[in-house]
Amino acid sequence: MPENQDVSGGHIRDLFKSGLLQVARQPKDSFLDVNTIGSKSLYLFPIDHDYPGGSAAMHNAVFHQFGMNKQAAFVIGDPADCEAIFAKLKADPAYDGGGAGSGFKDKVAPFLDRLDQSAKSIGSVNVISREDGELVGYNTDGIGFVLGLLHEYPDCIAGRKVVILGAGGTALPIAYEMAQKSPSEIVIVNRTVSKAEKIAELISPFVKARAVGENDIGNEIGTAGVIVNTSNKGAQPNEKFSAFAPMTGDVDGDMVVSKANAAKIPKDTIVADILLEPETITMNLAIENGNRVHSGRFMNLFQAIPAFKIMTKLTDENLQSIMSEALK
Repeated sequence: MPENQDVSGGHIRDLFKSGLLQVARQPKDSFLDVNTIGSKSLYLFPIDHDYPGGSAAMHNAVFHQFGMNKQAAFVIGDPADCEAIFAKLKADPAYDGGGAGSGFKDKVAPFLDRLDQSAKSIGSVNVISREDGELVGYNTDGIGFVLGLLHEYPDCIAGRKVVILGAGGTALPIAYEMAQKSPSEIVIVNRTVSKAEKIAELISPFVKARAVGENDIGNEIGTAGVIVNTSNKGAQPNEKFSAFAPMTGDVDGDMVVSKANAAKIPKDTIVADILLEPETITMNLAIENGNRVHSGRFMNLFQAIPAFKIMTKLTDENLQSIMSEALK
């Protein structure tokens, strides 16, 4: 927001009064006090359910470090209300941008003024920046995941079969960026096969790609070099379920299938989870099987650094250390 522009906040307050948005309660250190709306610039991250994401905490750590009168916060809404929500946000000078979280990433694009090439190519947005009065969408999820994975395990993608579990808003950017790293093939596994087929079709110009249903999980992960869970299995309220089996609602029965499938995973396979929770059932089963694992904290950090530079135009080299500390 330009320095000479007054902070308003009226339209944002209306979103809370009308019930279109609610204050997220997690994480507690990034809680938005609605009584302070209008006193600072806001970077908001709409999500469809409350969860302890790390983006707001990382942004606030940098704002504090540089003495900036800004706050980042998660807000909860219904993705079906995207048009109304973003019309109000755009009209409010207190809104400087932010992002799109769970449920909103593949819904928000039509209601922004324009998209950069990364978001346009994959039709998904995780970063929103106010630029000359326009809301511009970007996507750093895919490159953030790949940078984080290669940071921990260099050269782990080329020539290896990649299995992506889930076909939600984060699956496509991850599949797209991984396709640029020369895997032998990418297999998208999803309950609704048509969603997986759309992703496979979009990345097929770059890599051999297939789509299968969840009943084929065991067969596909049994020959995988890298497995990536992009589904909500392991996240609240599905924290008792693993991504290694279809989720039927029967916790005990699903666990039996999950353990049997996990035992099929080759020992040299890397298992990654985009969820921040360090001890998801998926990760624990992989560790028990002797696999190397990759936490969602890496993706959260490596997507946030370019996202922050887009939104604030800061290029300080200390961003990584400040944001990394905020995730601890």
